[in-house]
Amino acid sequence: MSANRPTREELRRGMTVEIEQTNAENSDDAQPLRGEIAKILSEEGQRTEPGGVKVQLDSGVTGRVMRVAPDE
Repeated sequence: MSANRPTREELRRGMTVEIEQTNAENSDDAQPLRGEIAKILSEEGQRTEPGGVKVQLDSGVTGRVMRVAPDE
């Protein structure tokens, strides 16, 4: 499943993405969250990561990117 997720090189600050939360007590049951990327937490030399690239959203929530949200 992670093979279809965006790589670090495809992500930029300000992009709207959907993430799986990594810092929630109920992260296994949590619905994907949508928000703008404030910070990319994955290291620059790392193209892919198991589970997806880890980011922090503007809201402060961290998680692994599932997909880039479509423009509305």
